[in-house]
Amino acid sequence: TKEIKRVYRNLARTVHPDKNKDGSAEEAFHALESSAAILTDEKKRSDYDKKIIASRRRRNKYAIESVLGASQKVWSHTLSTFRVTKRILGPFSTPILVIGALII
Repeated sequence: TKEIKRVYRNLARTVHPDKNKDGSAEEAFHALESSAAILTDEKKRSDYDKKIIASRRRRNKYAIESVLGASQKVWSHTLSTFRVTKRILGPFSTPILVIGALII
């Protein structure tokens, strides 16, 4: 926590509304204060870490579901293409598909 306090003091000097006349300095200073409060309090920090981990898990879950859904669509499309090809070409479909795959 010493390092957190040291970094907080340095940042507070640069974004404090009395030192920095930028219009968003007050907003930045309040964000810095709330961040420092969370990082220095062990319970708040633990709760914050749990929220971050939960949101990452949700995001990863949705990403995986999206990828699986897309791959299932592609796979079903590929299978239907093979079925149509087998019906049209009959017993010659397998060698033709293999040669076509090698050419592509």
